[in-house]
Amino acid sequence: MNKPAVKWLIRKLFLIDIYRDIPEDDIIARQRFNLFRIFNIVAILGIGAIAFQAIYVFKINPVLSNVLYALEAIIIINYLSINFHKRRKIAVWISLLACLAALHYNSYFAGGVRNSGMFYQVAFILIAFMLLGSKSGKWFALLCILNTIYFYFITEYTSWVNYDFIGYSSSLINQDYLLTGLVSLIVIGSLINNLESNKNVVIATITESRNKLALINKELKKLSLVASKTDNAVVITDAAGKIEWLNDGFTRMSGYTFNEAFEQPLLPLITGSETDPNEYEKLVNDLAAFKSCESELLSYDKNKIPLWTHHSITPITDDNGSSKKFIFIIRDIHERKNAEIKMEAYLHDLEKTNAELDKFAYIVSHDLKAPLRAIGNLSDWIAEESGDILPEDSKENLNIIQGRVKRMEQLINAILEYSKASKRKGTQELFSFKEIIEDAVDLVASSADTKITLNGNFPEYYGDKVKYQQVFMNLISNAIKHNPNPQKEVNITISEQDKFWKFCIADNGPGIDPKYHEKIFVIFQTLKARDEFESTGIGLSIVKKIIEEAGGTITLDSTPGKGSVFCFTAPKNSIDPAIITGKLSKEEILKV
Repeated sequence: MNKPAVKWLIRKLFLIDIYRDIPEDDIIARQRFNLFRIFNIVAILGIGAIAFQAIYVFKINPVLSNVLYALEAIIIINYLSINFHKRRKIAVWISLLACLAALHYNSYFAGGVRNSGMFYQVAFILIAFMLLGSKSGKWFALLCILNTIYFYFITEYTSWVNYDFIGYSSSLINQDYLLTGLVSLIVIGSLINNLESNKNVVIATITESRNKLALINKELKKLSLVASKTDNAVVITDAAGKIEWLNDGFTRMSGYTFNEAFEQPLLPLITGSETDPNEYEKLVNDLAAFKSCESELLSYDKNKIPLWTHHSITPITDDNGSSKKFIFIIRDIHERKNAEIKMEAYLHDLEKTNAELDKFAYIVSHDLKAPLRAIGNLSDWIAEESGDILPEDSKENLNIIQGRVKRMEQLINAILEYSKASKRKGTQELFSFKEIIEDAVDLVASSADTKITLNGNFPEYYGDKVKYQQVFMNLISNAIKHNPNPQKEVNITISEQDKFWKFCIADNGPGIDPKYHEKIFVIFQTLKARDEFESTGIGLSIVKKIIEEAGGTITLDSTPGKGSVFCFTAPKNSIDPAIITGKLSKEEILKV
């Protein structure tokens, strides 16, 4: 027989595959299965030995031997068949009943109730409790008691001992065996039941505790895995702030290993000379008060390299409140903090630049305007004093000088106006868009050759009325003054667009080539020469600046010969009806 066949035979004979199918953590099931294998092997050998002895040693009725061999065959088949059906509890019952039957037949042919082998039933009861548990074990114990009672009634008196001199009768002898057997079975069965019950309680308690511990251990493993793999540093300290546990994140961040940091005070370990003493003291006080807190500190790693960190600290206690600890979650905020420091520096430089621009605007408004006015006045005086003496060419040159002076003054005023566009903070107030549009129309489009129409329900709005008025005045004015048509038309509409109000100002003017759509919003950019059409090119740039700073956008849709449509958006705001009806005071309105 080859080696694989031998291995297969051994696995089947000793039920190794069935044993391996039982989970390793089910210790009770594995112990029971081991007992089952031992019990069956002993039963097979024992019953075979008794059958052989009955035939060849004591020459007893061969019926007994044949029955025992038959029962032995049943046990063998039952034992081996579990390899295929795998129903362990059924196999246990069959083995126990077959052994009880073998004991029954052996006792029947060898003394009945007075056969000492009867008391092997006690061992069967014990094995039944151990293999089947309390409930099935009780049924098997009852079956053994009934078997004993049955033998009492069929047992005949023999002459093994003569009891005549004390007056005993055969019934008394049988009764004595019966009582002894029953009491032994009941007492031992009760003890076994008690032991089994106590064992089950202990096992159940241990199993429950084990399951709880397994669950807790599983969760702790998950927590430990998460804590170990997270980029943040996680540290557990005692109430005094000494390190009891740390994760890999702390080692990566600080350079300290667990052995180096264990039982070291955390805060002194990771802080240094540049750490803010006020923030450090506040953190120490919060820990002393045993309360949750957060802090940002300039920390230091093992090599004394500074590192900005954010500390989130949570105090924890056990159920009794006797064990106090802290959980530190430390996050690296070095990049963010450096960015904030750079931003502060940029803001400082920006404030400085703005201050210099303000000074420049002051110089422009005062120092540059003065010589311009002087040039303008001098040219006027020359023109007045010279009268008709000057040649026509000189008069024309003087006119050019005066025009250039006026244009330079307009440009200076435009620069000042543009620089003030974002700085000027108008009063926040409730107004009607329809009202400010009508006011703008009255101011810039009062001539008879201009037709302006309004379409849509213009809403009440809470914001900077003056700036929006400036927007409409610029857009309406541009739609009119750049329109060469004898009858000028301007159509103003409003629509809702998600979280915005959308306003469109359409005209029937000459239109604008798409290649200039971006250019017209740039400061000082004009589409016509200034000698042909006097303009500073500042209006649309101011409009764009106002709209974008308010959170909106402005666009242009235009083609040459088909007019232009300027559209801009204004963010919607929620207005309390009490504001509209005037039930709120001015101070309350400003808080909205």
